[in-house]
Amino acid sequence: MRREVDDIIDVFDQTVRPIVDRTIDGTLRRQEVSRILLSTSVKVCLAMSGYARATGIAFQADRAVLGGSFTRVYDDLFDNFRSQCLDERLTVLFEGGPFQPQSDAEALLLALYHTIETALRDEESEPVYAALRGMHRFQIQSRQQRRSVVSGQDLRRITRGKGGLGTTALFGLLRPALSPDDQRLLVELGDILQVLDDYHDVALDRSESVVTEVTLGSVTLTETSQRIRWLRREFRRQYPWHSRRRLFGMLFMMLARALVHHLVDRHRHRSDAPPRDARAPSPPHPDDRRPHRLLFRPAGNIRPAAGAAPASETA
Repeated sequence: MRREVDDIIDVFDQTVRPIVDRTIDGTLRRQEVSRILLSTSVKVCLAMSGYARATGIAFQADRAVLGGSFTRVYDDLFDNFRSQCLDERLTVLFEGGPFQPQSDAEALLLALYHTIETALRDEESEPVYAALRGMHRFQIQSRQQRRSVVSGQDLRRITRGKGGLGTTALFGLLRPALSPDDQRLLVELGDILQVLDDYHDVALDRSESVVTEVTLGSVTLTETSQRIRWLRREFRRQYPWHSRRRLFGMLFMMLARALVHHLVDRHRHRSDAPPRDARAPSPPHPDDRRPHRLLFRPAGNIRPAAGAAPASETA
């Protein structure tokens, strides 16, 4: 894995870093954004590499770092930026229309999207774009999670749609002409990944009044463990000649980490201790590019540039 991380860093420097350098304003901000995207890309690439091994397809690190970086910027635009009509403007972009960036982060997203489009140009890739459009619709619906009245049934639908289709669009970059069976397993994998991610963010989601299946208590780690084991059997049935160890080793490690976050959140919830803001930007470290730091240190999040005035209308 350490050797693979070194290769991912090299590919990131050749593929994503030049895009950051031409779209993000300011030397320090470019360094911070590159650090966040590299840390995210390493984690995403290892997951996608495990999927490639489990399904017997080639791992293309350039597509993986582009997809991981796009996902990070897309999520942070939704969470951290007040951008005029963002939902509608992104809908137009994903349907093949024009998109006029209103910030350097939006310019970065557009450049990453066009680079991915170019990489997929000569392939049958409609399943990937269809999954992206579907994920965006569920992402818009996920704004309901900031309302305490959202139902458990709606949460289940949004969690599955956002996580399942997002993973389909991302992992599908390695195999754009996805078959229905491939799509089915990717939706199941993405649904599990979204639940695990919600466990990792549970304390912060409570502090910001974001309702998830985890904060609502409608999902348990035992159920999630059973779903991972079921999915491993499905992968073995569909791809019997390939190794699933990397992919499902990663999932069970995430499950163990989710247990830690669950226990810490329960303790804080009982003691009313304030949660640490995991989304707050963390200062650069001289060893940020060491593989173990990229793997285990939180990536952080992209936020508006200092002094940037928010748009008058929230998406």
